[in-house]
Amino acid sequence: MSSQARKELTRRLKDFDEIMTARDAICPANAGRPAQKQGAAVVRSAVVMLAAAFEGYIEDVFDAAVDLIYANESKPDRKSLKKDTSGSLNNASVFKVNRLFFNLGIPWIMQHQNVRWQKFTNAKVQETLGKLVTARNSIAHGGNKAVSKPTAVKWKGCVEKLSDRIDSIVANHVKAQTGCRPW
Repeated sequence: MSSQARKELTRRLKDFDEIMTARDAICPANAGRPAQKQGAAVVRSAVVMLAAAFEGYIEDVFDAAVDLIYANESKPDRKSLKKDTSGSLNNASVFKVNRLFFNLGIPWIMQHQNVRWQKFTNAKVQETLGKLVTARNSIAHGGNKAVSKPTAVKWKGCVEKLSDRIDSIVANHVKAQTGCRPW
């Protein structure tokens, strides 16, 4: 079972898919390189959307875990913790995701043994996320970072699998802390 945060990520990723469909309308298959350049801005916007969707997922799953692990604390205290941690994430880089989950007692979540899958070592997962975040930062801050459609689609697949792994890691941690598996 997936967390509500993971379900919301699936909904957000439909925006990525819609943007990529629009890109295909601008640059049909076999259009050649000159025509494909027309779609470059559309792919860049999809990359920004993808990075934002993943960041939103990280914030949402963290916030859900805060409410479960610290359920005995007051709602204002939990709200303050979330505001000062996930509320100031501003980017889902490997370093920032690791730093965020330290607050829940999950140190170095991005180096966790389950953050890998077939043909994707943990180092490759971290490298891929780093490239996505770097591209997002360049694009969002006025750079002209070129990203191909296949690369953007590969990054989406990585985000989907990574969020599944993080969902499981967080659920196991919540269960260890509370005795109840949350999702």
